[in-house]
Formats: sequence, structure tokens, C-alpha cells
Amino acid sequence: MATLQRIRNAGPVVIIVLGIALLAFLLGDINKLFSSGNDDSIAEINGESISLREYQARYTNFENGFKTIFGENSVSGQNQKYIKNEVWNKMTTEYMLDETYKNLGIEVSGSELAKIISGNNMENSIDPLTRQIFTDPQTGKFNSQQAVSFFQNAEQTKEGRDIARFLERELIKNRQYAKYAALIQKGINVTDFEAKKKFLERTAVVDFDYAVKKYAEIPDNTIQVSEKDLNNYYKEHKKEYKQKASRDISYVVFKITPSEEDIKQAEKEVMFEKSDFAAVNVDTSQLNMEIWLRNNSQAPFDPKHLSREELNDSLLFNASTNEVFGPFYENEHFVLKRVIDRAVLPDTVEAEHILIQPNKDIPDLARAEEIADSLKSLIENGADFAALAEEYSADKSSASQGGKLDKFTEGTMVTAFNDACFKGKPGDITVVKSPFGVHVIRIISQSTPKVMKVRVAVAKIPVSPGNETISKYYAQARDFSAQSKNNTEKFNELIEKNGYTKRLAREIAPENENIPGIENPSPVINWLYKDETKKEDVSMPFQDGNIFIVANVTEIREKGIATLEQIKEQIENLVIKKKKGEILEKEISTVTDLNKSAQNISFSSFTIKDEGVEPQVIAVATKLPKNEISKPIVGENGVYKIKVTSKTSISPNDDKNIDFSGDKRNAENRLLFKISRGLQEALEQSVGVVDNRHKFF
Repeated sequence: MATLQRIRNAGPVVIIVLGIALLAFLLGDINKLFSSGNDDSIAEINGESISLREYQARYTNFENGFKTIFGENSVSGQNQKYIKNEVWNKMTTEYMLDETYKNLGIEVSGSELAKIISGNNMENSIDPLTRQIFTDPQTGKFNSQQAVSFFQNAEQTKEGRDIARFLERELIKNRQYAKYAALIQKGINVTDFEAKKKFLERTAVVDFDYAVKKYAEIPDNTIQVSEKDLNNYYKEHKKEYKQKASRDISYVVFKITPSEEDIKQAEKEVMFEKSDFAAVNVDTSQLNMEIWLRNNSQAPFDPKHLSREELNDSLLFNASTNEVFGPFYENEHFVLKRVIDRAVLPDTVEAEHILIQPNKDIPDLARAEEIADSLKSLIENGADFAALAEEYSADKSSASQGGKLDKFTEGTMVTAFNDACFKGKPGDITVVKSPFGVHVIRIISQSTPKVMKVRVAVAKIPVSPGNETISKYYAQARDFSAQSKNNTEKFNELIEKNGYTKRLAREIAPENENIPGIENPSPVINWLYKDETKKEDVSMPFQDGNIFIVANVTEIREKGIATLEQIKEQIENLVIKKKKGEILEKEISTVTDLNKSAQNISFSSFTIKDEGVEPQVIAVATKLPKNEISKPIVGENGVYKIKVTSKTSISPNDDKNIDFSGDKRNAENRLLFKISRGLQEALEQSVGVVDNRHKFF
């Protein structure tokens, strides 16, 4: 129970990690089902076209599997974004590496998989997925016993089998990729000569006197920069300005707000909802209210009881049980409130439990309940609770602790379990059914003093704008778009004239999934990357839920070298700096008074006190012979002339007893980190990955 629920509760964090495995488990070798010659190519990898049909089939299967495995009836917009990314990542990884794994003989044996699952002799390299799912929340340590137990017992239920299989597939894929990365990393080696060089550079320290002429001494407006200067600089340095495809936009959001007529009409409908809300039977179970709210409200059921101070509503706190308040209109919702329970309760409880779940030996819930009743009788007659928990409980994480749970607050557990613990008294032994099975619960202790608390069901029913209201806002957005006439200056004038708020989004890549204030930006991004969309174009209105968006293209960057126009301002500043440097070089060449000093500067230093980041100056200082005056050094903040006054270093001939293994290890770690971060991108560049998702979504 605990493990499956933890997988489901972990949300997007685990979803991201599980994505590759889940898709592989659900689909198998789907590549064979589709031809690669379709015109609707969503991607091209290593010269092979991948059709939109294949991507959609993968997405549909993943989404269906997600809903089954994570116990969801539908997939939220946020999770849809995760699924899209995981389908894409899985697909590209398969096309890039599966053949490579075969050619290199990268496999994972059954015994190796068992070690991965258990973490046996692998404490420092436990798979991130198993570490996350099977880490004991109390100790923060990986629970190998729980991991092994889960896989051993997984065959008892279909759900367990399905989850175990895709987890195994994920672990295998993760380990294959880790082996592949390790092979590449093994080819990276820092030699003793390189490590020794780094050690000597790190330990060599110099002091020097210097003079500096700062760029800030010359006003920018005194420097003349011609188009020829800019073009020459651009030609010499343009390879430094590689860029990815991206777009900049400014945009206006028109929020569709319900009209007074919409609110009045919604209130009439809410009165019917109020009658249904009041009629929900909570005498025997709060589950009925939980289900009603799930189907009719945007606010989920909160099972927690609240004290007078926590509720902060005396009228509601003193209301009779089942009295309904509202509807109140708040933030485009009508709100209904109903006190459904009142009790004197503790703040925390300590308890122990035994969970009985249907399995191959327990055919159904009725049989599980019979076993739980028998265990209750045994405990009441003196049987050892801890021993029974270790033998019978399906919750292995608590069973290993004799069934004991950490002290918990109300709302931590499911409602039925929660109420049994908080409404009972220490020593009570009860049998309770929950979505996980049947629990035998014994209350160990409760906090004191107990206080009166109420449980309030809150329904939040959204008020939707009517068709007439939507049409009005659409017309407003459409007129704004038409009047802008595909002209950025006109677009900005209309924003100011109408008092609208201009929003900005920069460097929107084709694969982007976020534009601030827009829940589903795909239609906007799709429009941005259409061949016919040009700079300064203004879009027709896009609807996104209860808003309309009108966007203006302010910049278009294509993949490759940035144009001079795109980086003109940046280059102009560099040309000005270069021209200032040439002037200051001449001025400082005649300076003889080196009236400033810097101490304890090494090759690994980044800054000079009072001057800032100056790598060129530091590099010269560490190489310059003592008492020699340098030529002018063009730095980051000015032009320098220096004289080394002191130099402390270990002679290369006197370093036989020096341990530079730390420098070697650090250099290797930096290289490995760089490789691990850039491996995926390097793979995509080497095989050639063309991403056409923006054309379809």
C-alpha cells in the first residue's frame, strides 16, 4: 500500500523519472508499426523521418498508461506537458542509442537487475528511481528490504505486475545509459603532467605593482563608431555568436470576465447545486461528500477538522451540524459551506496498524475483513501486535517497525483511518476499511488537551462567461489586432491609448511550453514558427481558457549565426571598448608611476581587489618575470601596466614529494561534469535531430 501510494502521490517529480520506462513498457517495439516516409514528419533523427502518427500513438498509449498507473481519471494540463516531453525524449533516445547499445554489447543481466533493485553493494550508485520510491521517509535512507519485497509480491495483483514491469524496464534503460556514459567518460583522462601543471599554477602566487587607465574615464559619446567598424568586428567575431532558433514577442491579454447577467444566471443554477450539496448523506461516511465535491467543485474535500482559531469564522463554527451557508460570490466562483461534523479532538495521534489486502491467498475484501476481525480478537486476548504486524501486514514499511506509525496530524491519513484514530481513545482497537484494504488499528497515544473542532465541506463552483460575453471580448481583441496593422509601433501606441498592459516574452524556442500568463501557449508558438509569420506581424486573437491573447513579433532569430542587426547594440559596445583600449594603450605606455599594488594573486584567481574581474591581467602577472615591467595589457575594465614584485612557487625540480592527486581528481571531476551535462546535446548534434513539433502543437 505505502509504496504504490507513494508512487502516485509523488506527482510530476516521479513522472519525469518514470516517463521513459512507462512508455517502453506500454508500447514495446512500436517503431515497426509505422513507415518512415510520411510527409507529416514530426522529427528527423539521423536522417530517418518520424511520423506524426507514431508520436500520437506513443502519446495516447502513455497517457492511458499514466491514468491507470497513477490512479487518475484524467490528465491535468501540467501533466500533459510532462507527457509530451517524456514521449519526445523516449522517442529520440530510442532512435539515437538502441542500435548503439546492441553494437557495443551494453546489456543488463537478471542478476545485475536484482542488485539494482536491492542496492546490494551499490550504495553510492543506487538508481535514482529506486532510491526515490523506496527511501524510508522517517530515516531518509534507502530501504532495500522494502524494494525487494515490493518486486517479490508484485505478481499478486495486476496493478503490481504492471508497475513492476515498467519499473524494471526503466531500471534497465537507466543502467544502459549509465554504462554508455561511463564508456565515454573512461576515455577522458587527466595525465600526471596536466595535473602537475595545474598544481604549480594553483600554488604559484605573485604580488605586483600596477597602473591602470579605466575605460570609464572616456565618455562613450566621444567615440565615433562607423558602420564599417561594426561590419569589420562582426566579420572577425561572428562565429562567437551562434544561436538557436527563437522568437521575441510583446502581447496583450484580454481577460474574459463574467458579466452581471452571467453571474445572475449562474446563481440560479447554484441554488439547485445547493440543494444537492445539503442532501449529501454524511451520517455513515464522509466519502459521499468527497465524491460529490470531486464531481461538482473546484475545491477538493478537506477532511481536516478545524478549531475556532483555525476556522476564523465564529458564525460557521457555532452553526448546527449540516447547516449550509451561501452561496457567496468570490473571485468568479460561488462558494457553499456546510458543517458536516463536530467533535472534541486531539492535535496529533500515535498509532499502529496491520493492513490486510486482497492477494492470491485472500480473494476479496470480504475475506480480508474476516482476517482483520480475527487479528483484532487475537490482540484483544493478549497476542503481540508487533509480531502479527510483521507476519500479516501488507504495509511492509510499518510492518518492519511492528506496525508502528510516526506521530501524525489530522488529514495525513485517508479519512476513514484518520477518523478512527482521532475520534477514538488510547488503547482502542478498531477495524477500518479504506481504499488500500482493511486496517486493524490500535491507538497508542493522543495529544492533550483535546479541543472542539468542526469539519467544513466547501464547494467552489466556477462562474463561466456566457457566449455573449465571450463574443464581446473576442471582438475587442480582434479590433485591437486589426488596428495594429502588423506594425509594432502601432501595436504599442494602441496599448498606451487603451491602457492595456504590455507583456514581454523573449527567446521563445520551438519546444517551449511556457509563456507567462498563458496556460497553453502551443497555438501561439505554432503561429510564431509558421513560414509566413514575419517580424512585426500581429496575430489574430488566440483563446486560452478565459483569456484572449494578441501577440506582436518583435524579433525572429533563426538557428545559426546571429545577424549583425540582432547583435548590433552588443557589438557597438565592444567596438567602443576596443577603441577606448587603443587610446588608453598609448596613454599608459608613457606612465612610469605604478602606484597601486595587488597581493597573493594566483593563476586560479578571478579578480583583482578594487578592479574587478581581470583574467588577462592575472594571466600576464603569473608568467611575467620578477621586476620586469609589462607592455600595456588590455583588460576587462581598463588598460594596465604591471611589475611583479614578488613570486612564490615550487620549482618543477623540487616537487617529487608533492601530492597533486587532488588537482588531478578535481580536474577529472570537472571534465566528467561537463561531459555528463553535454552528452545528450552532443548526441543530438552528432546524429542530427530536427524537431518539428512546433508545426503540429
